[in-house]
Amino acid sequence: MEARMDDQRARTHPRRVLCNVTCRAPQLSWTETVLRWQDGGKTRSGRRSVNAIVTAMAPLPLSIWIRDASRPLPFPLREPGCRLFARARHGLWHGLMAASLKPGDEVLVPAYHHGSEIEALVRAGARCRFYEANETLEPDEAELGRLLERRTRALHLTHFLGFPQDAARWRAWCDERGLLLIEDAAQAWLAERDGRPVGSDGDLAIYCLYKTFGLPDGAALLSRLPLTTRGARRRLAAGSLGLEHAAWLLARSSLLSQIAKRVPREQRYSAARDFALGEPASTPSTATLLALPRVACAEAAAQRRYNYGQLLRVMSALVPSAFRRIPAGASPFVLPIATIEKPEMLRRLRARGIRPLDFWSIPHPALPVDEFPGAAALRASIIGLPVHQELRSSDLQLIVAIFRDEYRAAV
Repeated sequence: MEARMDDQRARTHPRRVLCNVTCRAPQLSWTETVLRWQDGGKTRSGRRSVNAIVTAMAPLPLSIWIRDASRPLPFPLREPGCRLFARARHGLWHGLMAASLKPGDEVLVPAYHHGSEIEALVRAGARCRFYEANETLEPDEAELGRLLERRTRALHLTHFLGFPQDAARWRAWCDERGLLLIEDAAQAWLAERDGRPVGSDGDLAIYCLYKTFGLPDGAALLSRLPLTTRGARRRLAAGSLGLEHAAWLLARSSLLSQIAKRVPREQRYSAARDFALGEPASTPSTATLLALPRVACAEAAAQRRYNYGQLLRVMSALVPSAFRRIPAGASPFVLPIATIEKPEMLRRLRARGIRPLDFWSIPHPALPVDEFPGAAALRASIIGLPVHQELRSSDLQLIVAIFRDEYRAAV
């Protein structure tokens, strides 16, 4: 219902402003868009068109520096138990320290995970007991029951892709068993369920601020437990801020995008580097603290729902069943697409200027991979297409056209 309402409002008010983000209804129908681009993105002269670069993560608009920095910040940033860190893994580690976990205490965690959260748990002394979850990626109560042991201390509940889980249910489940509830909202900042912000029910809740807005870094920990931490020396991160602005410009300039494509590729991916805890006391950079009050607004979730819905209308057959309906209050992170040849599809899309997420291809080494075929299947197939609030109607049309073209070529 919420998705249909958002869709209807955007069609009725095609230039509705959300915290300086403009909702625009597409100027072409999706059928017209596909017909227009069915030649594979070629111009009338027969040459392949040059596209700007569209990233899965939201870039940072240049206009933020003229925005009002005195607006109220979204939940949980004004809550008494909220602390800011450079990365969510740092907040999780500090929360676990506050929970006084003893070496060997067990935490129930999803088999489908990023890896950095598992590393934080391991470094805090916890033993991870993995659960597969059901086809909607919700925990299965019977499976959790089989995993419970005398030393089980907590349930780690992940709000995948900005889709809110039923945290109130799992709060009650944990209370009945004397367990802590950890809400992982790294991808779900701004999401709500039944009018309550995600993270409201957990003893600990973590959020990645830079996954919702184009910030150099930044994460939040909301804790019911008292924290005693001392922050490290703060970085300026002016270079990282410049890169976030550059990503915004690349989405609006084919010329700059062509130049960027000639820049040497970034270093090869390393799971160990990606999962590493780093310095737990790291705080957000000065650049993030300056940009955050100018860019953060709760209304961006509505734009993300709208963009997600537009892509879902034409790609639903390739979206995992758990994500084919947009819940009220969701703040979608990306649109998950199941592909046949994941590395090849990533390569094809990147060559055309679409930068999808290579979603969680490698698990943490603590996971016994063969015991969790469901998680393995997701890792082997899922990529994430952009739905962030900085996308324009032309970007959405381009994503659909290029994806359809490359998907047909890949299969």
